[in-house]
Amino acid sequence: MIAEPNTPIAPPSGDAKPGPSIISHGLINWCVKTGDALALCLAGVVASIGDAPVTLAQSVLMSVLAIYPYRMVSGNRRVYRWDRYHSLRWEIIDILGGLIAGAVIIGTFASVFHPAEDSSRWFLTWLATAVCGIVTVRVVTRVAVNRLRRHGTLSHRIAIIGAGAEGTAVIEHLKSRERRNNPYEIIGVFDERADRREKKLHGIDVIKGIDPLVEISRTTQIDAIVVALPLEARDRISSMMQKINSIPADILLLMEVNWLNVRDVKLRNVDGHSFLQVARRPLVGSRAVLKAIEDYTIGIIALILVSPILLATAIAIRLEGPGPILFRQRRIGFNHKEFEMLKFRSMTFDPRDDGTRGTMENDPRVTRVGRFIRRTSIDELPQLLNVLAGHMSIVGPRAHVPKMLVGNQIYPEAVIEYAARHRVKPGITGWAQINGMRGGIHTEAKARRGVELDLEYIENWSPSLDLLIMARTLFGGLWGRNVF
Repeated sequence: MIAEPNTPIAPPSGDAKPGPSIISHGLINWCVKTGDALALCLAGVVASIGDAPVTLAQSVLMSVLAIYPYRMVSGNRRVYRWDRYHSLRWEIIDILGGLIAGAVIIGTFASVFHPAEDSSRWFLTWLATAVCGIVTVRVVTRVAVNRLRRHGTLSHRIAIIGAGAEGTAVIEHLKSRERRNNPYEIIGVFDERADRREKKLHGIDVIKGIDPLVEISRTTQIDAIVVALPLEARDRISSMMQKINSIPADILLLMEVNWLNVRDVKLRNVDGHSFLQVARRPLVGSRAVLKAIEDYTIGIIALILVSPILLATAIAIRLEGPGPILFRQRRIGFNHKEFEMLKFRSMTFDPRDDGTRGTMENDPRVTRVGRFIRRTSIDELPQLLNVLAGHMSIVGPRAHVPKMLVGNQIYPEAVIEYAARHRVKPGITGWAQINGMRGGIHTEAKARRGVELDLEYIENWSPSLDLLIMARTLFGGLWGRNVF
């Protein structure tokens, strides 16, 4: 039966008490960041003991200087997220990536302080101590996080207002995560129209009214309240806000609007008037200049370095059989403008193929030489000419053919946010490519994930992120199971 406003509500698991939450995911991440920094500084102290070529002050100073590049790489890789502390594989990769950047700084300054002395013993001691220290921090964090999770301390307790289609969608989304990695605990669904709704949503009772939510907030901790109502119900939302504003919790208004890119939403003041900004220019001013310098500098250097490979590949394609050496295809670029992208031809030549169906694994159209150059990504190298022509960047979202199909739909219809990818130039490699988006995109789920990663890159662009993507592309992203 549907609970009435005065029906007692049992507190959620974990016996959470009302009041400010002391232990949070943010606090754990801050502790891990601090622990990593202290481990690097301690490594400097240990490395200076004995017959070291540097003083204690110099050793500690260099360790402090290594903290910034370590943090920069770790931040771009989204290392400091509590749910990553469960995966030993990811933690090892995270530690190595950050330490490589820190080690470059350490080695540079060591050669500046003592250019004539052998500092290799000091450096190896610092590196070994830093690895041991950071691994210890992660092991302790892992044990602590698992203990806190078992006691329900890290559960994010959420109340949902609205038992309609919007509320059902929110519950399904929150419950879709694997139970082991799901930090969300739904304490109840509240709706003043509960008598018109289902009695339960995914096993959760639908409680009538908002007053029971106010009552439960006085006896147990609520972290967030999700108002899952359509935006047209502004009068109902306004009335509810008056009741729940006193609850010490985050209040989230569902923005389920197809045309809205919620990543860029913020309030903007223009000449004294408030507006809701729903999009922004991602690369402008100095950021655009830096990106252009990066593209042309790396493009020229890379073209010179790979020129022998380009020549050998061209000869191999010509000797294998008839057809052009370079494959030219219309692709969508910056601001939705089409351009002609260059690749080494890796398939039997078919002038009718417009690329809309993509490439399948073990595609019979792929030639023998083509199979090799696709597996090693050599077929992508002519795109360096596209970079120097200004059509592409070294790093950016993948350039797709016009009207590319995902299942039976074209990409923009399958994924609403697809068009936002074209706010920057497409790239030879990108954040999506190094995170599993190589190979064909033939499912709607993979298409959505690819767009999500592309928009994440655009939102967080920096020269250091581009360098990280290029490094990961060179050391592992050029080949693999999904490269075909």
